[in-house]
Amino acid sequence: MNVASVSNISTSTPSATPKDESISQEYAALIAQFYQAQPYKTRDEINAEDGELAQFRKNLVSKGAAVFLKDLNEEKIEALVEEYRQKLLKEKEKNPEQPMDINQMVNDFRKQLLEELMEAQKAQRENKPTQSTALMSSDILERIKTAQSDEKISGLADIGFLEQMLSSSNSEAKQKDTDRLF
Repeated sequence: MNVASVSNISTSTPSATPKDESISQEYAALIAQFYQAQPYKTRDEINAEDGELAQFRKNLVSKGAAVFLKDLNEEKIEALVEEYRQKLLKEKEKNPEQPMDINQMVNDFRKQLLEELMEAQKAQRENKPTQSTALMSSDILERIKTAQSDEKISGLADIGFLEQMLSSSNSEAKQKDTDRLF
């Protein structure tokens, strides 16, 4: 329901019903003229209407994540290879006297892309555990350093809680504080 329909409803109602005095009907009509109101939809409703998203979910569920990712990478490689092939064909049209083995060059390019993909995946597998371990150990080390510096500042590392409570220096300080009050 948009603002224009609200203004039409309010003008067609009998005068016995109270009118909404918070905004004028002219103002509502002006707003409706510049801003077309659309019905509210939840994120689930919007996603349900998206055909590409539904196809993506279907493929992901039917193939599984690993196979889906493999197919996606193959599609990307094929798109890059086809783009490279078109580029070579254009170059050959510009320079017909220059000998070019397009098929061999495309195959070499495909091999190069596959090697780069394999190296990237290998590097990602190798770096992932060390990064998380290094992050965890550095966090732990930082927390230990912080705790040690806090203990040094407060002096609690050398003297335990009970020792602080029972020490004579603390009782003397408490006695001085009570003497000042009286």
